[in-house]
Amino acid sequence: MTGSPPPDEVGRLVVRLRAAGGTEAVCQHCRAAIGTPTGVGLTMFAGPEGRFRASHAGELADEVEDLQISLAQGPGVEAARTLRPVLVGDLTAASAAGRWPDFAPRARDQGVAAVFAFPVLSADHPVAVLDLCRAEPGPLSDDDQGTASRYAAATALLLLGDLLRAEPQSGAELPVEAARTQQAVGMVIAQIHADAPAAMRRLRGHAEDRRQSLSEVVEDVLSGRLRFERGLDR
Repeated sequence: MTGSPPPDEVGRLVVRLRAAGGTEAVCQHCRAAIGTPTGVGLTMFAGPEGRFRASHAGELADEVEDLQISLAQGPGVEAARTLRPVLVGDLTAASAAGRWPDFAPRARDQGVAAVFAFPVLSADHPVAVLDLCRAEPGPLSDDDQGTASRYAAATALLLLGDLLRAEPQSGAELPVEAARTQQAVGMVIAQIHADAPAAMRRLRGHAEDRRQSLSEVVEDVLSGRLRFERGLDR
């Protein structure tokens, strides 16, 4: 499977997912749409090095996400780095152990036989990864790859919509500035243990208090010059 999913299909999926609960519904609906995964997990990024599990559905998904987060290794990590899906139909293969010497054996010990990772991209910036896992080895069909890619694209639009408190334009290209803001919000979410709207309010409030533009505050967060805490920022 190659190429981006059709924008009109992604737009319709965004509408359905938003009606079902937004990003909270992604994993459950993706698992139901494909039917074959044992579990589906969504991991969001809090800057270049930070990751946190946003949601999951089915068995094994939480184990897969937690292992990749703790080890900084696995198909999801590689998908975020390469900006391409990473499809591993057999974690017992020597190639899998060679690529992820810590993740592969520990995932197998948890009962995971296959992992398929799809990056969630905003303007070519990775903001999350959608992972499908199975207890049985085997490839993911082209049709199922297409479905997972549509869910990953829809997730990017849902996250941006949550971020800006506005309905995204179906199929519209996400601007780089919005993608960077999204990454900064992910970092603030991890710092203050809150949801995306609350993190966005902190960013905007900080900008207003110091008479800075939002883009300046975003740059400070991404560079590590600014860090927020639950009741106090520094």
